Amino acid sequence: MANAATNVESTPSAAPARRVRPRPQYRAVVVKRVQDLTPHMRRITVTGSELAGFSTQGVAGHVRVLLPAPGQETPALPEWGPEGPVYAEGQPRPTSRAYTPRRWDEEALELDIDFVLHGDNGPASAWAARAKPGDKLAVVAPRRAFQPDPAADWHLIAGDESALPAIATILEVLPASTWAMVYVEVTDALEELPLPSAARVEIHWLYRRAGAPGSKLVPAVREVTFPRGQGRAWVACEAEVMRSLRRHLIAERGMDRAAVNTQGYWKAGAANHPDHDTGEDI
Repeated sequence: MANAATNVESTPSAAPARRVRPRPQYRAVVVKRVQDLTPHMRRITVTGSELAGFSTQGVAGHVRVLLPAPGQETPALPEWGPEGPVYAEGQPRPTSRAYTPRRWDEEALELDIDFVLHGDNGPASAWAARAKPGDKLAVVAPRRAFQPDPAADWHLIAGDESALPAIATILEVLPASTWAMVYVEVTDALEELPLPSAARVEIHWLYRRAGAPGSKLVPAVREVTFPRGQGRAWVACEAEVMRSLRRHLIAERGMDRAAVNTQGYWKAGAANHPDHDTGEDI
């Protein structure tokens, strides 16, 4: 007996709703203080009434800094359209970079941002080297804050000088019950900074001197003996060095991907490396 045919009226599927980009809050600020922490690390404290309501949202997060274009005293800020930011025709766009909020004082409306100084190799570094009280800039609310696992028995934390502000904020919140192995690659001993923590911390300063990025960090991490128990890893440095370490930790050491948090803060030879590079291609 043949099956009876059933006519089904097809209904056109609705077009997917277009994702609306959230509008960031641009906050105009001015430089209040400038302090040299090391020969290549400068802390710039900014303030302004528009910082009211600001929050760092956690440790090792990112705040986007907008700096004036050459010839400007104040960075040009965009209008917000359906597709995102819109700049006036012919208006120079500000230099935009992501940094870790190092300290936030809600009562004083003061935000500390630490800049690595590497000469004129980069507009943000060049600006920071010349920064003085009264200079104008803007910041955009932070995002992607890191949440250390309170249940972890130990933490492996590794990075270069670009990661020092984030490393400091992580160590400040680790509990006394955990153990942290910290590996930081810097130029030399003059770049060392205090890294206080309630946790049991073992800090290894690795001096690159004239070596290539990662030349000391990669072999040091590869030689780490992991303690017993549940571990977590946090790595932030040059993008290719980060990938090398991520590959080692996941493929060679067998760490679960969910236990490995990585960031490529910068990339050798690239002026505008994206700040969302987490090495997920590894």
